[in-house]
This record gives sequence, structure tokens and C-alpha cells, in this order.
Amino acid sequence: MTRGARYTLYLVLAIVAGAGAYGLGVMLRPTPEPAGTALTNPVPVRGLELVDRNGEPADLAGDFAGELTLVFFGYTRCPDVCPLTLAQLSRAYEDAGTPDDVNVVMVTVDPEFDTPDVIGDFVARFHPEFIGLTGSNQQVATAARTFFVGYAGVAADHQLMHTDVVAVVDRDGMLRRIYGTDDVPQLALDLPNLRRDL
Repeated sequence: MTRGARYTLYLVLAIVAGAGAYGLGVMLRPTPEPAGTALTNPVPVRGLELVDRNGEPADLAGDFAGELTLVFFGYTRCPDVCPLTLAQLSRAYEDAGTPDDVNVVMVTVDPEFDTPDVIGDFVARFHPEFIGLTGSNQQVATAARTFFVGYAGVAADHQLMHTDVVAVVDRDGMLRRIYGTDDVPQLALDLPNLRRDL
């Protein structure tokens, strides 16, 4: 074998070895912990009756059993946080390839204004697959308490204050993780692992 052929062989072997070592390193690298806060004691969200855009009853967990559900509480006249959060959720959902086993749901905290049509049309502006839910004041209050969401204010003045988090409900209808405002952009990276693990 000539010196040039031997050099080429060594070079090819070095490249193959390097690529193999890199691939092994990637495979053995630990999966990064998702953003947000994991609940030590997951909370069941079954039996929370609300109303969908067609005016039909909607069970927040039962209707989405077997699928991962991202739940956000807000209202359609919100000037800033709600549109921003829905835009970020839309980006994360699109980046994940609009998976069939993931639902994005917004529950209004202003049910007197946010009728089924209003909430349905609002979320559809961010993505046609997104789901808007409303209900009676009591139904919304019960759902909000279950998700540790507080809200208060005067709806007529468009000044409703509310907890602005995105909750992750697993395939068994258990609230498992909470993403604060600063963590929501990370959902685009976390969704593949959340889909696999929850």
C-alpha cells in the first residue's frame, strides 16, 4: 500500500471513529429536564364541565382522554398576556408538527362576554385546531380553582387580572406540570419529551 493510500485510509478511519464517538455521545446524553414546575402530587381534573364553541358540554379531561392537553386561562379582551401566550403556544404546536395527540385549550375567565362563538373565534385566529371553552360563572370558577388559577377585576373595564400559566394535563387527565410566562417559549423544545413521558 502506498503512503498516500495509507494516509487516506487513516483519515477515513479517523473520520468514522469521530462520527461514531459523537453519535454515541448524543445517544448517551441525558434528556434535559423540561421547563416549568412539575407537581409533586398531580391533580385530577376529571369532571370539569364547561361549554365548547358549539354550545355543547365539554369535559376538560374526559373529552381529551389519551391525549396531552395544554390549558391556558385568559379572556378575549385581554390586551397583552393572552394573545402573547396563544401566539407562543401556536409556535410550539407548529414546531412540534401539529401533533394529533396534543390539544391546546383556552378557558375564559370572562364567561359573560366570552360566549361560545366569541371564545371559539378568538382561539381559531391563533390556530384552527385550538379549542376555546367557556361556561357559567360557577363552572369557570370550579375549573380555575382546580388549576390553581386566580382571577379578579371588572370585566366591563377590560381589566381582569388572572394567573397567566399554561398547565400540562397528561393522557390520564392529571395536571402534571405548570409553565409560567417565562417558561412558555420553552414548550416548543419540551413537547416531544412531554408527549413521550406523559
